[in-house]
Amino acid sequence: GFSKMRGVVGIVTVLLACGVNADGVTVAASIDVSGNSGTPFAHYWKKCVGSGHMLLGTRVDWQRHLRFARDELGFSGIRGHGLFDDDMSATPSKGNYQWYNADQVFDYLVTLEMKPAVELSFMPSHFVKGCARGGDGTTSCQHAFSDSGGYKGLTMPPDDFGDWYRLVEDLTSHLVERYGLEEIQQWHFEVWNEMWGVGFPEPYMSLYNASALAVKSVHPTLKIGGPATMQTLDVADFIAITANSTPALPVDFVSTHFYPTDPQCQTSSTKGDPDCFADTVLEAQAMAAEAKLPFFITEYNDGLGASSRDDASAAAFVIRHVGLMEKLDMFSWWTFSDVFEEDWMQSAPFHNGYGLMTVNDVRKPAWRAFEFLMTAGDERLPVTGFVSPADKNSTISVLAVRNTTTASATGSLGVNVYVANYHRLGDVNRYKCDKTKGQCVLDPTGTFTDPSLCGANCGHSDCVGRCNNFEAAPQPPANCPAANVTLTFKHTSDQKVPTTVTMHRLDSTHGNPMGFWESIGSPVYPTPAQTAKMQQASAATQGESIAVKAVSATESAVSFPMEGSSVVYFAL
Repeated sequence: GFSKMRGVVGIVTVLLACGVNADGVTVAASIDVSGNSGTPFAHYWKKCVGSGHMLLGTRVDWQRHLRFARDELGFSGIRGHGLFDDDMSATPSKGNYQWYNADQVFDYLVTLEMKPAVELSFMPSHFVKGCARGGDGTTSCQHAFSDSGGYKGLTMPPDDFGDWYRLVEDLTSHLVERYGLEEIQQWHFEVWNEMWGVGFPEPYMSLYNASALAVKSVHPTLKIGGPATMQTLDVADFIAITANSTPALPVDFVSTHFYPTDPQCQTSSTKGDPDCFADTVLEAQAMAAEAKLPFFITEYNDGLGASSRDDASAAAFVIRHVGLMEKLDMFSWWTFSDVFEEDWMQSAPFHNGYGLMTVNDVRKPAWRAFEFLMTAGDERLPVTGFVSPADKNSTISVLAVRNTTTASATGSLGVNVYVANYHRLGDVNRYKCDKTKGQCVLDPTGTFTDPSLCGANCGHSDCVGRCNNFEAAPQPPANCPAANVTLTFKHTSDQKVPTTVTMHRLDSTHGNPMGFWESIGSPVYPTPAQTAKMQQASAATQGESIAVKAVSATESAVSFPMEGSSVVYFAL
């Protein structure tokens, strides 16, 4: 937490009164915008964004939302489940491969010049005896999300890994023939998803082996990796097994998933740590770096279960963590749209869905956070003192990035400033799959903190519906007090410093379409006029003009208040 009155550390001073009472604390930090002390800033978070299952990619609304995400947020790739599911008609029978539906999705991505992370999942029903065409009554066929709605993900290993090898080989050959080797060399093939129904090390490594050999048989320069585990599990073991196999198994990147509500961040020593998420991910990244392999987080967001993905706390999470995760090679938010069917398609505009955009084309606060970051520059300016990332216990983070091209061309500072007030959710429910009851149950020792994820791993049961009955309404993050912020910038006397900045906010009264929706009675099916007003409410402020005060010839300052769980962005 914050400590009482720590000394001012000059060059950019950040004064924060957390809360608005006399006992509020003061925090100091510094940024020098006058010299050449910055470091390169890669836009690693833009390389990929999550989708639902791949059949959704044939829908007009999904395609429209993806185009918005590319154009407004800069995302350059996607990842989704279920390319081989029966709803994609990939394998009507053994040895019979049909890629028409896959082509509809990939053709669109190529048109948008987006490079997918191609998740090789799930299992065609013809590859598991007794699971095709409704089963034969003798096989317990396990499906993700209880085979709900249009989701047809069979989460079981194949009876014959040769069938899987030939499937992956045919897909890869088809993609190279259709789009060209140069294009597919820019894609990434990822094996499976979170060990659903396919445990580690076996049979997952047999599945990985067949996949890697199949992809490389088409061309050795094509990229494949894994293990795509939940909770950063098995990363070290996967690296060791692939390296120590004889011959070594090909691996071009390491991928895994993590959410701040995962069990590692729910222990007595970690649940109060704002940066447990970042620390855990970076520990896994260090393992890949030691093996000289790129590291991908192919799923994350601000939390599963009761975390709110519809309000400004999600936006604050985005801003804080983009400033913490620069060592990653891919950081793929789950997901870009609420056109999503893991637990049936939901009709209400706001139902705490994973998407950055509602089914009604309404942009959520987290969308706006990525929109702010869309124009971030290429040089990160160092921030020191008692704000994150220098002080991991502070709820306040400051990210300052200079656009060197703009600064050089105009003589201005060319600096974008992103300030977040964030603290993650505290205690969350835990779940485990009780096989005897055929459902997920609340259990303080459970390894799942999201009921839907538990359901996905609970086989053929009707767990999802029952688990969702446990789900509490989204809770506000704990211990995230309001703040009064003053930023003092140190610059040279000949740099152009504006007299005002246009400040944009994301909080309870700015960029909060869910708040407007609730104020009109939370209609499940809003009228076109109501939807238009929600879209207007989703916009961050048109611009709040804030004075930049000259402290001296080489110092200027700007001051503003912040709510808890909020974001402020401005450029100067």
